[in-house]
Amino acid sequence: MYSLKPIVTEFEVEKAESMYAMRDTNPPESLADSFLAKLERSINIDRESDLNELEAKQKLLLEKLKELRRQLTLLQNELPICRKPFQLPARAPFPPDLVISVDPAAIPYSLLLLLKKRATGLAFFVDFYTHSTVSELPEEARKFADEILRLGACYGVRVTVIWKTGMPSTFQVTVGSAGSFWGEDNFIRYLTRLGVLEKPSEADDGVLDLAHQLLALDEDKRELSKAADRLLVALKKQKPSRTADFAIYSALRNFRNATKIAKVDAALKEIEGRL
Repeated sequence: MYSLKPIVTEFEVEKAESMYAMRDTNPPESLADSFLAKLERSINIDRESDLNELEAKQKLLLEKLKELRRQLTLLQNELPICRKPFQLPARAPFPPDLVISVDPAAIPYSLLLLLKKRATGLAFFVDFYTHSTVSELPEEARKFADEILRLGACYGVRVTVIWKTGMPSTFQVTVGSAGSFWGEDNFIRYLTRLGVLEKPSEADDGVLDLAHQLLALDEDKRELSKAADRLLVALKKQKPSRTADFAIYSALRNFRNATKIAKVDAALKEIEGRL
């Protein structure tokens, strides 16, 4: 093997007199340690101050939440709230095709209450048709239909209402191919059998019959007045269930008698309050 001579050898470089000297930017080790120590102490002090402030704010917030809970509990105890949840019985399948034929002179206000109070939890919408037996739809019936259409949902069970005169009864319900039955009171009973409404008591059945009599009577003003008196007296003797209220409300609201308007209006407001 052969060897090469070194190309660069150690030599000193002479500094030119025209060049300037720079100060050493690296401080001594003791000064750096002192600076870092001061910086760490400052950070720790600021951190401890922030934590103390955050803890104080948290305590204040907890105290305000406790006071709010106390006030809500006090308010809840003062209000007449039923704390037992209302549970409907198990439902049977609702018929997909339910048709109500009704005389325009006896408006089915029970449907309006079912939608307005949302008491059943059943979503349904209503379609209206006018039979050829009706020459002109009364203004009250048109207002009723408009209000129903505003309140009704766009989904759920479909209920068809046909304005029709000349029927044996003012209210007929047709359930698909299963047949039909008469009376708004029986429509309410039908909803209880489906589990949509609570089942009425025996006393409520009697009040429902009185409501049916008031709706089914003809234009004999004397008989209508007597039926209304019987129903109003029954309402004073007992407080019907929410289920019976739907048929009672419809019967009283359809009743027209100027001499009893104050009593009827008072009964209607009481029922609306219960529902």
